[in-house]
Order: sequence, then structure tokens, then C-alpha cells
Amino acid sequence: MQRLRGPVMRVRRLLLLVLLGAGPVRAHSVSNEVALGLSEDSPASPHGPHVADQLTFRFDLSDDWSMKLGGTYTYDTATPPPEGGAFGTSSAQVLSVVGGLDWDVSPRATLYLEASGSPSAAQSFDAVLALVTPGGLELPPRDVLLHNATSSVGVLAGTTFVGGGSEFLGTVLGGLVIDVSLGWTLLTTWQHVEAIVDAEQRPVSRSALLALCALAPKSLSCRTLRPYLKGGEDSLNQLAASLALLYGVGSSTDLGLAGSYYAYDQDPTTAAFFTARANAAAGDSLGAGFPLAPVRWSISPSLTQRIGGWSLGPWYQYLSYASSIGKAHVAGLRISWRIDPTWTVWVSGSAQWDLLADPTSPTPDTAGTTLVVSGRVALGFRARF
Repeated sequence: MQRLRGPVMRVRRLLLLVLLGAGPVRAHSVSNEVALGLSEDSPASPHGPHVADQLTFRFDLSDDWSMKLGGTYTYDTATPPPEGGAFGTSSAQVLSVVGGLDWDVSPRATLYLEASGSPSAAQSFDAVLALVTPGGLELPPRDVLLHNATSSVGVLAGTTFVGGGSEFLGTVLGGLVIDVSLGWTLLTTWQHVEAIVDAEQRPVSRSALLALCALAPKSLSCRTLRPYLKGGEDSLNQLAASLALLYGVGSSTDLGLAGSYYAYDQDPTTAAFFTARANAAAGDSLGAGFPLAPVRWSISPSLTQRIGGWSLGPWYQYLSYASSIGKAHVAGLRISWRIDPTWTVWVSGSAQWDLLADPTSPTPDTAGTTLVVSGRVALGFRARF
């Protein structure tokens, strides 16, 4: 499934570097996070509640090298048909794994490389086919049950550099932390139409649906469903470039700004169905937002305030989706408590407002927008040993 490493996570990676430093003491850690996500079920986003669990191990291999191994399991619950739809959304189980290496080239510079993957995960969902002929005749809508099975592999490479500040015992204090990364993801999907019914719930043949689409060549629904009507396997390459900055203001406040840009080798809306539950790669916080469509670019400012062993981190993210699908606003908060040098616990959550193109609009010229509200809450811990 799609991998979208959010810029919010970039800032958190930088903050972790600042808090832990690049000291010579070796340490290992294990963290686990469980999350509950709720999403409005609608034709624009045919999804319901989901639960996820993420387990991550980190090992210091030497004074300069460390390794990360992690996995995320997500269960997307089945939902009944949305209002006006004939078919519900099936359940889905998604497994994501990641492995990576970090190399501290110097106290100021770190290089990292990660590889991730997700075996094929299948899901069926409802789509409404709205048609208008070139002469303006509106045809009765058809409901289509779509099936999709998608797998992915990806590679992420980047560097973190600290400018300014002062060095003390191999650790840089203060300064501006800069993180730059490039990522590649290959999605392979197999998709087809499972069933078609008319407004009276009577079966419709695939050939009849193709004939209707031929009568409405500009139909937005037909263009979106073309890969499913055709059937078979397809692939999509995604390239992602990200930049994140973190600057300390005083000894207990950090300001962050991160952004990402995504490019695709073909239209992502017709190349593969986008399953939001698999957007977060293993190792990213589950409390962050989850895009409901392929992203073109995003930007995210953040603030982290430390008060004793407590840390408060509000953040905001703006997402612009590819292929004029729409946009999203996400607001989140992370509260963590460092109980002692070995144990940290946290709670995080986000609320998301997506403005998506209405998939039931007959043509792009008549396409309106649909508001979809979703959110996540997560609990987690990290133990160092």
C-alpha cells in the first residue's frame, strides 16, 4: 500500500536527535503503540473504524551505527453500504515492515537508509457511477462493487545535519537541525469489478456498463473506474522529497517546519486504489493523520514545549492531493512523559478535515466537494535498555 512518510514525523525525528544527542554510550530500545482511527463513511471515503498496533526495535551496533526494525499491523473493519450505496466496504488486514541503518558520520551529521514493504492486502468497496451524455441527458446511476489487492516496496535515504550550536563531549547543543530525504515506493495492484447493480438493485453486466461509459466519454466516474473495468495488474511509482527544520528557542522550546513533495509516473487516481490505513510506514507515529488520497505536497509547522519530564507538542499539517482530488487540514497534539531515563510514555491524537471531489459527480465540470471528517488517537511507550 501507499507509503507517505509525513513531514510531522520528520520534525519528531529531529527532536529525538536533539534530546538523545550523539553520545558514545550504546543503548537499545523497544517501543509499542496502539491506535484507534475513526473515519466518516461516505462515497468519497468508503471507510469506517480501524485499529493498529506498531512495534519498533532500535539497536546501537557500535558508537556510530544503529539499526531499526519494526512492523505495523492494521485491521480495517467492515462497514455497511454508505447512504445511497448498494455495497458495503469489506474488512482489510495490512502488514507493513521496515528495516534501517543510521550512521553518525560526525557529531553534526547522520546518514540513514531504510527499506520497507507490505505484502498484498485486499479490500472491496462501493462506488457510484453517475453518467451524463454529451447531449446533457442524465442516465440512472449504477452501483459498482470494486475489489483491490495492493502490495508495496520502498526505499528511503536521507541525512540529518546540525548547524550552529556548540559541541560538548561529542554532542551538539542548540543550533539548527536540518533533515533532507528522498524516497521511492513501488505499488503493485490487482483490481477488478465484482458486481454491478442498477437503482432497483438489479444486476447489470460489465459489457452494459462499458456501453454506458461509451455514451458518456467525459464521465468522471468512468475515468476513475476504468482500471477496474479493464481488470488485471497495474503498478505505480512514487517519488518523495522531504525537508524538515528544527530550531531550539531557549532550553525547553523547539520550533519545527517540514514539507514534502510527491511525484508519480502516472495518474495515481487511476493506477491504484489508495488505502488510507496503510499510509503510515512502520516506525512513524500512529497518532498522526492519514491521507485519504495520493498527496501532491504537504507542509507542517510544529511546536514542542518541555516542562520537566513532560513534553507538549501541538502541530498542524496541510495536504494537497494529486489529480485535483482535494485537500486536507490536520491538527494534532502529542503529550509525552519521561518517567525516568529508561521509560517514556505518550498519548497522541489528530483530527482531520478532508475536502474531496465528489465521486458521484457526472463530469469534472460539475464536480463538487465533500467534507470527510476523521481522526486518530494513540497510546505508546518506549523502554531503553
